[in-house]
Amino acid sequence: MSLADLLALILGISLTAYALFAGGDFGAGILDLLAGGDAPERAAIETAIGPVWEANHVWLIFAITILLSAFPAAFSALGTALLAPLSVALVAIVLRGAAVGLRASLDAGTRSHALLSCLFGAASVVAPFAFGLVAGGVAVASRVAVAVPSIPWTGAFAIVVGGLAVCLCTQLAASFVAVRLARAGETRLLVHVRRRGLQAGAGVLVLSVAALGVAATASPALFRRLTGAALPLIQLGLAAAALSLLALIVCRYRLARAASLLTGIALVWGWLVAQSPNLIGARLTIHTAAATAPALAAVAIACGAVLLGVLPALCLLFVMFARPRPEVIE
Repeated sequence: MSLADLLALILGISLTAYALFAGGDFGAGILDLLAGGDAPERAAIETAIGPVWEANHVWLIFAITILLSAFPAAFSALGTALLAPLSVALVAIVLRGAAVGLRASLDAGTRSHALLSCLFGAASVVAPFAFGLVAGGVAVASRVAVAVPSIPWTGAFAIVVGGLAVCLCTQLAASFVAVRLARAGETRLLVHVRRRGLQAGAGVLVLSVAALGVAATASPALFRRLTGAALPLIQLGLAAAALSLLALIVCRYRLARAASLLTGIALVWGWLVAQSPNLIGARLTIHTAAATAPALAAVAIACGAVLLGVLPALCLLFVMFARPRPEVIE
């Protein structure tokens, strides 16, 4: 395996981590929006996600840094062709973070609190939808044999993938929150979250099949890759999505969470495998878009150092948060 292949693999892993964990954050915002005026449900969602709000964006920064440093030609092409949807996603991320932070200092029931809640929820829908548009557009463009192809991020396939991203984020968040609520014995709130998880899971299944159907007509080359090299991963993702629905139906929430995570992993890597070895179009591949050998070596060393620092910190954050709060005895 060359250094370019190794860095492309690390890039794929970082994108997967972002899709799963930041996707759960986005999904929690969507659940918050759907909760409406139910203050206990909103509080339960916020407690389930807790202090890891926004922390998972470190994976996006990591992926952008690898793309910029190791594959500068691909980064340039993406930044030019996808400026609009990526800018929208960035603004949505900033707005949702600001909204949830400001909302915490206000009393529930006030108009400002309600407006910030709506902003937080709407931005949580917009961000994954924009990222889905990007992923769908890049997938279609990956089979186009020109130097720097236009990326059809407003096409039918990209729009379906955008909707799929929103449903997947909601399903992930619902499974995370359901586990915490079941552990706490919050039966009433659990019923609401379970219903939303079932709806989102059904959406994942329907839109996954719809994406394949749209790809068959909009991009036959992509469809051949999705039903060829990537088919085992696509089948695994669909099976995991169905298992997650079944687990929610029978109230096996830990199984639903694991199946939801597996669904996300399989769909992301199905996309990556269908696109490989192309990054942007058929000419900007992992090797043709790669930086010089010394630059790749420096990036690989930096990635190792960053992972050694970031992974233990994130693991500590999740472990500390997963433990029950200690009781203070006077």
